[in-house]
Amino acid sequence: MEPKFQTSFIPKKPIVSQVGSGIEVIRSTNIFSVIATVMFLVTVIISGGLFVYKKVLSGQIDQGKKDVAAADEAIDSEKIKELIDANSRIISSKKLLDNHIASSEILLLLQDITIKRMRFTELTYKNTDKEINLNIKGEVQTYNALAQQEVIFKQNEFFKNPQFSGLALAENGTVSIEFSTMLDPFLISYKKALESLPLDQ
Repeated sequence: MEPKFQTSFIPKKPIVSQVGSGIEVIRSTNIFSVIATVMFLVTVIISGGLFVYKKVLSGQIDQGKKDVAAADEAIDSEKIKELIDANSRIISSKKLLDNHIASSEILLLLQDITIKRMRFTELTYKNTDKEINLNIKGEVQTYNALAQQEVIFKQNEFFKNPQFSGLALAENGTVSIEFSTMLDPFLISYKKALESLPLDQ
C-alpha cells in the first residue's frame, strides 16, 4: 500500500500565540461602551434603591394611618368635650379672680399706717384702666405729727408719688391737709387678699 502524503501547506489547527514566541494578540476596547455600561449599572442600582425606599415610605404611611385610626377610636369625644368646657370655666374664673378688686384693703391699710393725731374728713378713690388714684382730706393736731405722717406715707410700698398739699391752720388749732397718691394695683387685688388669709379659714 502506498503511503499518503499531505500536499496542503494550510495548517488544520489555528495558529495560537505561544508564550515566549514573541507574537501578541491585540484586543481593542471601546471607551464609550464601558461608560455606557457603567451608567446603565448605576441607573439600575439607583432605580432599585428608589423602588425600595418608596415601598418603605408607603409602609410607614400605612402604619401611621392605622395608628391614627386606632388612637381616634380610643379617644372618648364626650370626655374631651367635658375637659374643654372645664378648662374654659377655669380660665374664665382665673380672669375674674385676677381682675376682681378688694377696695376694702385701702381702708385696712390706712387704719394701720395712720397716726392717732390725724383724722380724715374726706376720702376719694378712683380706679381707671391706667391708674388708681387716692385723695384724702384731713386734719392733724401739730406740724410735728404731720411730718411724722408724711414720712410714714412716703415709705409705704403701695403709695406711688405721695404728695401733701393745702396746708392751712384751722380755727380749732389743727392743721388741715390734702393728700394724694397713686396706688399699687397689687394692694386692691382680691387674689392677693385671698392668698393672705390663713389656711384654716
